[in-house]
Amino acid sequence: MSWQNEMTLIVRTLINDLDQPYEYCDSRIEQLITVAATLVQQEANLTQTYAIDVTNLTITNDPTTPVRDDNFVTLTCLKSACLIDQSTFRTKAALEGIRTSLGSASLSVTGNLSGFKAILDQGPCAMYQQVLEEYNLGGDGLINSIQAVLSPFVGNKFDPRMYNRSPSGDSRDIYG
Repeated sequence: MSWQNEMTLIVRTLINDLDQPYEYCDSRIEQLITVAATLVQQEANLTQTYAIDVTNLTITNDPTTPVRDDNFVTLTCLKSACLIDQSTFRTKAALEGIRTSLGSASLSVTGNLSGFKAILDQGPCAMYQQVLEEYNLGGDGLINSIQAVLSPFVGNKFDPRMYNRSPSGDSRDIYG
């Protein structure tokens, strides 16, 4: 299917796994894509639904052809990259905690765990959350939606010409 080629390449690009030999094989990335697609369908208010089979690695109807579902493809690829980054972070965190000593000899394994934490905070996981919030709020973005909620309510019968007029209709200021 077309989604396997396109979405696998997008995920590889997001996780910087473009040099051969690949760190992750295609079938592993396809498996992550199907898992992520399942999660995306639960978290996003999508207009199109897909039949996702994680065991057989299938997504039907294909989200990349004949009509491309950019929202689904973007959210799914970001979620897949996020899952990979979280897995890498867990592995690095487990290895980072190794400290041992025997007599005067000691071994301490320290790495760049803070760098992986930054990737989680600012990389695909953060991008996924932002895109998901914007999509679920109608695509206008979080800021515009909050402004709409916090702005003063004006009824459907609001007439701006009547703003500074008294109820009787004359033009003098209602406060004066």
